[in-house]
Amino acid sequence: MTERVCENCGGADDDELVPVRRVYLRDDSPDGEWVDEVGGEVELWCVSCTSQYPHRPVDPDRDDLDGREELDGPS
Repeated sequence: MTERVCENCGGADDDELVPVRRVYLRDDSPDGEWVDEVGGEVELWCVSCTSQYPHRPVDPDRDDLDGREELDGPS
């Protein structure tokens, strides 16, 4: 059996890996504000990484939660 690992940190996670889209933060907007850019690939992340790094959740069972929509509050 192939062991699944977090695609962000590479750590083995026996509990749960969740599908997310990575968010890149850039500070190159004309008005000096931070801009977030959602990555294209869906990745599997461990709970620790989802609590520390910007991301958007993906729910494969819901068309309206594909990781590209705007969310209120921190990711």
